Amino acid sequence: MSTVKDIYLYLDTLAPFSSAAPWDNTGLLVGNENSEVKKVMLSLDVTGDVIDEAIKNNVDLVITHHPLIFEGVKSVTSNMLLYKAVSSGISFISSHTCLDIAKDGVNVCLANAVGIKNIISVDEEPFLKIGEIEEMTEDNFVSLLKEKLNCNVLYNGTGNNIRKIAFCSGSGGDLFALAKEKGADALLTGEAKYHEFLDASFNNITIFACGHFETEIVVIDTLKEKLEKDFKNIEFLKANQKNVVKCK
Repeated sequence: MSTVKDIYLYLDTLAPFSSAAPWDNTGLLVGNENSEVKKVMLSLDVTGDVIDEAIKNNVDLVITHHPLIFEGVKSVTSNMLLYKAVSSGISFISSHTCLDIAKDGVNVCLANAVGIKNIISVDEEPFLKIGEIEEMTEDNFVSLLKEKLNCNVLYNGTGNNIRKIAFCSGSGGDLFALAKEKGADALLTGEAKYHEFLDASFNNITIFACGHFETEIVVIDTLKEKLEKDFKNIEFLKANQKNVVKCK
């Protein structure tokens, strides 16, 4: 028999919860660590639809990247997602920023998805890594990103070819200056602000913003494979979560 705590301890070996950012909220956020686990669902987020899907499939534990509880909660009422989660009787574990920076975590999965090689870490910023791709134009790299990540791409056109690329899944637009300092031609991330695109253009570095969801969902399959390998007595499902942000 495997318990919620067994899964928690295993996740802690892959991406130690102690390595999460100080402002983050990770670990077992809802549930009972001693509960038996026969079925687990993995998802990027906890949403109402994800909880409904978990209930329908008799799931015992949901593992997500983004935490269900992020800031202080002073009350839990029926109009809140947290109330729905607690009422479901399901346990919820979040592996957030600790999974971002892990050896086979979100950033590495992003790099693998788009073919970035020769990856090195940036000592000053654990969420930023730098690697290399086969040299290509900005437009060709956009086409590659659209194909590999199934995304739309926002970018500031500098006209430079892309070979050395910095990357940070999720929200990393503010890291363009450090990426430039480290010799990168471009920064690949999920989100960037308008003024970050402006400043990046002034500094002659391209930001490619491919969507928060699209640059992080890539970790789910890898995490599922690892869990299936070590917990053969548990059934692992992938939530049918869709990006709520639409672009036409």
